[in-house]
Amino acid sequence: MDPKGQIAIVTGSGSGLGRAVAQALTRRGARVVGIDLPPRDGAAELLELALSLHGDVADAAQMEPAFARVDQELGCPTILVNCAGILGPARVFQIDRETGEVSPRAMDRLRRVIDVNLTGTFNTIRLFAAGLARGNPQVALDGADRGVIVNTASVAAYEALSAQAAYGSSKAGVAAMTLPLARELARYGIRIVALAPGTFETGMVGDIPDHTRRRLVEDVPFPNRMGRGDEFAHLALACIENQMLNGSVLRIDGAVRMREPREALA
Repeated sequence: MDPKGQIAIVTGSGSGLGRAVAQALTRRGARVVGIDLPPRDGAAELLELALSLHGDVADAAQMEPAFARVDQELGCPTILVNCAGILGPARVFQIDRETGEVSPRAMDRLRRVIDVNLTGTFNTIRLFAAGLARGNPQVALDGADRGVIVNTASVAAYEALSAQAAYGSSKAGVAAMTLPLARELARYGIRIVALAPGTFETGMVGDIPDHTRRRLVEDVPFPNRMGRGDEFAHLALACIENQMLNGSVLRIDGAVRMREPREALA
């Protein structure tokens, strides 16, 4: 699928990987719709988007009217790139530093990570795919792409560190649903792939302790650095344009295999 002239939705477009993908698609001539939470600092949107919407991808009540608005104002989207995600540690239990009391971790933090990363991804997929099927209810027999979905998994889907049980399982879910969704949507000419980035320069990296961040970068064989948003966007565009990429999870990580920092084991 040539992005030029296509209507593309990018979630998490306000920063990081989503912003890089939105910029890349815009440069390629796509009409890009960005969906993200309202910026915390109230900064104005700097991207030249066809439409900018604020909303929580995990909330069906917010995403349903958002997708309906896209269809009404621009037309049926044919590209969906899901980059919205949060890190959010979720240790099994916590110890009070003053009293030494041990208590199980509250469930709300785990639920929020799963809701955004996994449920939110599925939420946008169901709306995107239904819109395409509604416009083209017949089985696709011409071999042409009708729609392409690119999701964001993570190497943490395979090698999550301690305190990443919520994040790792949410990203493992994104990876695991890639093939069954590709099989389900194939008859409608809709492809779906997932990208599994390693350590990239995003705002999320700021939530990782310094010693863990240093070790993650040190462990990257080559190139021995963090990935850049434009490199992720480049691969996302390749997935959109290459029709044989379907039902797969592609690692983009410099050959890193995450290992537990010794400080975390002490």
